[in-house]
Amino acid sequence: MKPDSKPIADNNTSWVSRIRYWLKNTLPEDLTQKVAETFSTRIFLIFASLITSILVARSLGPEGRGLYALALTIGMIGVQFSNLGLHSSNTFYIAREPGLMPALLGNSLAVSFVVGGICSLVGAVLFYLFPEAAPVQGDLLFLALAWIPFGLAFLLTQNLLIGIQEMRSFNKIEIANKSAAIILILILIGAGKSSAETLFSCGLAAMILSLFLVIKSLRRHLARSPHISMETFKNNLPYGIKSYLGSFIAFLLLRIDLLMVDHLMGKRETGLYDIAINLGEMVYLFPLVVSTVLFPKLSALKDVREKWQLSKNVGKGLLIVMVGLCALAAAVAHPAVHILYGKAFLGCIPVFIILVLSKFVMSVNSIYSNFVASIHVPWSLIPFGLLVLGVNVALNWILILKMGILGAALASVVSFALLIPFHFYYTMKYLQAESTPAS
Repeated sequence: MKPDSKPIADNNTSWVSRIRYWLKNTLPEDLTQKVAETFSTRIFLIFASLITSILVARSLGPEGRGLYALALTIGMIGVQFSNLGLHSSNTFYIAREPGLMPALLGNSLAVSFVVGGICSLVGAVLFYLFPEAAPVQGDLLFLALAWIPFGLAFLLTQNLLIGIQEMRSFNKIEIANKSAAIILILILIGAGKSSAETLFSCGLAAMILSLFLVIKSLRRHLARSPHISMETFKNNLPYGIKSYLGSFIAFLLLRIDLLMVDHLMGKRETGLYDIAINLGEMVYLFPLVVSTVLFPKLSALKDVREKWQLSKNVGKGLLIVMVGLCALAAAVAHPAVHILYGKAFLGCIPVFIILVLSKFVMSVNSIYSNFVASIHVPWSLIPFGLLVLGVNVALNWILILKMGILGAALASVVSFALLIPFHFYYTMKYLQAESTPAS
């Protein structure tokens, strides 16, 4: 009898093999490959950032490292406040309509150097009028402000690459960006020309080079030359603004607890809580990569039920992986913290374990939120997000005073859990609308 060519997961097959078999036969092969490649790239970027941090710190010392970090913070804040949410709308609209590439690329570059340039100019004027408010001075301030338009252009064009699902090109450019910065820093250190200004210039130069690489990759998808389209800009802006406001609220949800711990408990507890947060972000790296790869694929699909089927399949796989990651993180927390940070930081372990639960809750929410965002981001997300933020502040105030930093972690779990019914409601609403005769 000829054996069946289809592999069978029998009783002797390990549970790991069963999971791999299920994932292989449930999820699109290209999606799993892109997730694996992007996750590997993110791991590389973490190590590259660590190497950069070590090189800068050893070369410049604590004070120079501080100036470097402040300049980088100015640039990143400028990009955050000037992007108008267009990075999200770029991914959404180019995935749905690839023919918009010339207009979206033209608009992205125009916004970057007009809006980003204005942001830099306003910053320069304010720091000139109030020099005591400037975190850094002189050439370093100029470089930090110059980062804004180029950083914005890099962000917006990168998201066009993500939208057309060119994840391999995206990952290669990310690796090239970090690698080029490290090489330039090593050259300057070897030449004895290291300063906060010169080492910061290395990162800026690497980013500008990477921007040209992104544009070169996008040119293959251009039917005609990039151009500015006010009509496209007006159509895309509402989605962008909603994403912008939603992202800002999410940022506050992730960070306001640290500020409240500092206000209510002091610097020592803040230090412990910050370590727990940073370790928790490592656990959430995988769901973040899945969302990055999944969102443009969902946006490109026209059929709502097909979107939902893909969301469910990916969601099941994500939660299976997250159960394993969360269990592993909890198991190795004590030795990892002891080795990496020392005995003084062992007090963050119970907080970290609770924050791991928070990351699992966020993963559940991402299944619904990606599906909803791939169809339409409702304006009601903004007031609801503000309501959750208010609940988060109130819970932090009550629980921190009663339980210390454990209370802040619990407040985080509850707050992100409140977002699940909101996105679940809109998931059911969109599915119901699709099933009605009118749809």
